[in-house]
Amino acid sequence: MIFFTSDTHFGSERTLKFSCRPFANTKEMDETIINNWNKVIKKDDIVYHLGDFGNYEMTKKLNGKITLILGNYEQNDLKINFNGDFSAFSAYLKKFGFNDVIEKNLILPLPNENPLFLTHEPLNCSTKYFNLFGHVHEKCKCKRFGLNVGTDCFNFKPATLAEVEFYKDAILNHYDENVFVEELE
Repeated sequence: MIFFTSDTHFGSERTLKFSCRPFANTKEMDETIINNWNKVIKKDDIVYHLGDFGNYEMTKKLNGKITLILGNYEQNDLKINFNGDFSAFSAYLKKFGFNDVIEKNLILPLPNENPLFLTHEPLNCSTKYFNLFGHVHEKCKCKRFGLNVGTDCFNFKPATLAEVEFYKDAILNHYDENVFVEELE
């Protein structure tokens, strides 16, 4: 099976506070996300993590083959600690257990479906594909062009491909201007 998530921010006190996550501390937050993850994801499942993973050590506690698309936190780590050397940073991350590491975006082909465009920030989305993104935590679950798969939007667990397809259909075919209202007069 295929799953999607982002913005787990394992170990981040800042995220716990500013995202108003409903946990007493980062230990409880991390344990909840890990338990929810492992309840739905099996050893051979594929997980696309769309950035801002947090403590890389947590990969050792998670089921699945994780492909990490760098978020702004990883991009910062790449720049500061690896002088922008993506190959070195990717090798470093793979030592923690990431199956693959993608620097910016990924076009994900799907059988019998149009490809999905995976990116961290909504501003980097494509006009050619349906987009999956993160970065904005719980601030916005859907846009006309895509879906936020951040852990905050899916009850602190990864979204299934079936959930993504459900929302994709709703966004493209059923939601109206009341969902996407931009300005009030």
